[in-house]
Amino acid sequence: MRDDGAVRVRVLGTVEAAGPDGAPVPLGDRQRALLASLVARADAVVPVDRLVDLLWGERPPADPAGALHSQVSRLRRALPGLPVITRPPGYALHPAPGDVDARRFDDLVAAARRVPDGEALPLLGEALALWRGPAYAEFAGTEIARSEAIRLEEARLEAVEAWHRALLAAGRAAESLPGLESFVAAHPLREQARALLMRTLYELGRHADALASFRGYRQILADELGLEPSAAMAVLHRDILRQDVDSRDADSQQTDSQQADCRDVRRPDVSGGRPAAPLADLRARYVTDTGGHSLAVARIGRGPALVVLPGWVSSIDVIAAGRDPRSSLLQRLAGRVALTLYDRYGTGLSRGPVDDFGLAASVRELEAVVRYAGPPVNLLAMSQAGPVAVALAARHPELVDRLVFSGTYADAATVFTRTDLNASLVAMVRAHWGMGSRLFADLFRPDVSEAGARHLAEVLRDSADRETAASYLEALYAVDVTDLLPTVRAPALVVHYRGDRVVPFTGGRQLATGLPDARLITLDGAYHLPDAADLDRVVEAICDFLGAA
Repeated sequence: MRDDGAVRVRVLGTVEAAGPDGAPVPLGDRQRALLASLVARADAVVPVDRLVDLLWGERPPADPAGALHSQVSRLRRALPGLPVITRPPGYALHPAPGDVDARRFDDLVAAARRVPDGEALPLLGEALALWRGPAYAEFAGTEIARSEAIRLEEARLEAVEAWHRALLAAGRAAESLPGLESFVAAHPLREQARALLMRTLYELGRHADALASFRGYRQILADELGLEPSAAMAVLHRDILRQDVDSRDADSQQTDSQQADCRDVRRPDVSGGRPAAPLADLRARYVTDTGGHSLAVARIGRGPALVVLPGWVSSIDVIAAGRDPRSSLLQRLAGRVALTLYDRYGTGLSRGPVDDFGLAASVRELEAVVRYAGPPVNLLAMSQAGPVAVALAARHPELVDRLVFSGTYADAATVFTRTDLNASLVAMVRAHWGMGSRLFADLFRPDVSEAGARHLAEVLRDSADRETAASYLEALYAVDVTDLLPTVRAPALVVHYRGDRVVPFTGGRQLATGLPDARLITLDGAYHLPDAADLDRVVEAICDFLGAA
């Protein structure tokens, strides 16, 4: 922290301020709310109306602008060293590097990444010692501070993992183990933490416990998310079985796992069935559609060409990390087909201002990707993507060989029949992306735990911002391509869970009965996307349908 008399602001816990001598500066609740908002949006102008809404909610004062100015003046008097600037249409805070504990935390973590593990330990220790509780505390759920609080919490978790990784590299596995075991118990779905625990147990000679930890991870991943462990985790599991774990640091081990997987794609995966594929090796390139939009595209695998349409909101990076609900299915398929994935405009790695969320724009994007992949290709459409695949196959039959549909539909109006509920979901995503993403997580997996719901919600939030997500959601509720179904010449395979709560089974039945040449596979369960227990059946059906070896 600075030692030049500046006020220190703490947001890594309850929001509070201290004077030059470290003594607490008393602040009222509204002043603390104002301070939290300005710090969360540091260096940016926060509009008056948003600050008024935060401070007074549904009961604003008669003169909102004047009342807010009064609160700003009180804050300035209480914290004379903190630069709160009036700048239309609101106020901005421009803190110096040492003014805010969150910035100090970020700086220390960044410094730790630039040095060897041994030197990183004191930096990470100092960074983690700044935390006194959840970031922004009672203000973490507000619209202004929510995204920053989420970012900081994720950064804290990554710093904890980095701390344990550095301890392991320094030969201090025994010191790391108790805290690492507690961390994994609290965050059972974090892959890097689990890999560190397995390596730490192995380093301490507890090979059987390391293997048991992997089995536990595989089970909870399947139960909570319907996923399998990533290819990198499978490599670590294999190496522990062989008692041949690399003694270098965990970062090198992770890289080596990915490279080994690339060299040995025919290695059996953790389920003992098909080859695992190195999704972590996905690298994005960019193509431009006829609308001038730049789209991130990635290719992997060998065999029949299969273009994978994006979900409602998705990201190549999230898929590659094994976090997306579709990651295990795609990992299995990449061992037998040539996958092409892309991010729709405004999401994932294809970020940009979207001005058209409709079907026509989505079809233009798909056409550009298909031409890049080299038509004719097969299409895999899941979730909202069914109508897009149908439209391209109907209008450009020369581009499409075969169609695979999973958990999708043709006519939104007859599938999503509760128009009031649809509108409420869109409004919730637009106003409260955190709550909206959590709601959809609950729909994806029945009886999902808090950890599972948090994971799925993070996948959605990491794939798109709230306005983009809300607008794409609104558009998918208005699509109808049933008139195109009879004109599609490509054979189709339709897979759908009977109890699907995201896209009801009616959607799969629409496609199976409306397409001239379609086969329906009905799965039992209340899932939306292929569950780990059904992967063998689904992958075999898709590969047989595509003629993949």
